[in-house]
Amino acid sequence: MKKTVCRQVQSKGLTTKYNEDEVFRLNVKELIALAFAPLDQIITSFDLICDQFDDDANDLVEYFEKTCIGEPKRSGTGRKKAQFDHKLWNIHDRVVATVPRSNNSAEGW
Repeated sequence: MKKTVCRQVQSKGLTTKYNEDEVFRLNVKELIALAFAPLDQIITSFDLICDQFDDDANDLVEYFEKTCIGEPKRSGTGRKKAQFDHKLWNIHDRVVATVPRSNNSAEGW
């Protein structure tokens, strides 16, 4: 998750802003931290985080929303399916159960 978001920060031309703007950097880290939120709190948490971004980050927020959260439906009720289901990238249950977050141990690290 972190690698993907950081790549998007770079590709959207936000690297300088990330390096110089502490508030922006914290907001990006909060997006990454959604991987640790309980599944039932992801959308609410995402909405709270989005409110803190300024207009410069619209492309980044829209990308994250489309791929990880799900875009709002035109009808205004609910969201479309995200490109990646929340269960694929969310590791809250693994952390609570003290299961390793990666498979590095299986790969001989």
